[in-house]
Amino acid sequence: MRARLLNLLLFALAILELLYLIGAVRFTGLFPLVGADFRALYAAVQIAREEGFPFIYDLERHVPVQQALCQTAGSDPSCTLIPMVFPSVFLLPILPLTLLSPPIAFALWTLMNGLGIGLLLRPYWLHLPGPARRQRLALALLSFPSFSNLFWGQSTLWLMLCIHGFLQEWKHHHPFRAGLWASGLLLKPQLLGLLLPGLALARQWRILGGLLSGTAVLAGLSLILAGPHGITSWIALLSGFARPLPGIAPEVVGAETMMNWRSIGALLGRGIPPPLAWTVAGAGMLFTAGAALAMARRLDLREPMARERWTLGLTAATLVSTWHAHSHTALILLPPLASLEGHRMITTWTLQIWALLPAWVPFVNILLGALRVLPAIPGLDNLIASKILFGFNLYFTYWAIRSFFFDSSSSRSQAIVPQDQRENTASQKGIIP
Repeated sequence: MRARLLNLLLFALAILELLYLIGAVRFTGLFPLVGADFRALYAAVQIAREEGFPFIYDLERHVPVQQALCQTAGSDPSCTLIPMVFPSVFLLPILPLTLLSPPIAFALWTLMNGLGIGLLLRPYWLHLPGPARRQRLALALLSFPSFSNLFWGQSTLWLMLCIHGFLQEWKHHHPFRAGLWASGLLLKPQLLGLLLPGLALARQWRILGGLLSGTAVLAGLSLILAGPHGITSWIALLSGFARPLPGIAPEVVGAETMMNWRSIGALLGRGIPPPLAWTVAGAGMLFTAGAALAMARRLDLREPMARERWTLGLTAATLVSTWHAHSHTALILLPPLASLEGHRMITTWTLQIWALLPAWVPFVNILLGALRVLPAIPGLDNLIASKILFGFNLYFTYWAIRSFFFDSSSSRSQAIVPQDQRENTASQKGIIP
């Protein structure tokens, strides 16, 4: 009965998300809102091809190119500028897409992202019966982070791939290669904020070496492509993102709609003195990051699923502690979360609520607005969904910390048992299927 209800909820959610996407394209056009982040990528690649990589961060050059993209898609030509802030090397795989028309390129980009999420997660649930496996894949694909990633045309799939590769290489005892995969997180450098010191505290020197080597190569290639002028422009653009950007749809992508302590400070600052609000937010950042790094020191690779727990906790702590983290970035939690759920270390209920609760927010908001229970508030669904994900990030951080700090007695007893024997014992106890 519960499985049938869940299937019904997933089917209804799939229909509603499809209608939401079609409606957004119908009423706002393709690139002003839907695919806005892809528009910035496409524009940057066009500028790189026509004028050179040093100019991909030049906002004055972006304005006419992005306006033209909105017009070619039949959209309102007054679409708002979206800066492109990725290191230049990450534009290379997107170069072929600019040989296609913008709408077709976006459709292909969306298809690649949707299939990529499913293909990356499928191995974590291969041991499950077909219906259960398909149900979990549907949960992942219809979750709010997945949908918002597809809606905006974001590049979070690359980050998810890097986390997946990092975990797989670490699991198979290839630490340097694991670090090379982790270096791909340079796409959004703030995601390395806790990983670098965390690996050092955990004394994972070979992983850290691979990460630093990969980062050096990617940074070097970006410097070669963009040159000193481009790198200077990129740094200036990143520093600008540290401040509010009221011209870039603040009700949709402003600090308030992030899933981090910064968003809490921005919201509290509207009702209490700003110094007090930012003291609360700053204390939250420091405590969350400090607790996650303290956990990193207790890493015991001889424990079953220790790497996945460590990665989930540290990544979740990064998302709430960093200065910039929108809801679609939570997609990077899915590889460790799927692995832990597949091995029954985290309950299926946790995955279900994480996927469904934020995903239904936009449609409940629409229903309440239609019934005149709530006034039309721009960005309310993003605001609420992001705060739900903020709470989950804190929970995942706590869960990982608790397992490392408060399960130490069981960890010590497991430490003298060979890993394969421990996993067989865990399987018999129902911890690992």
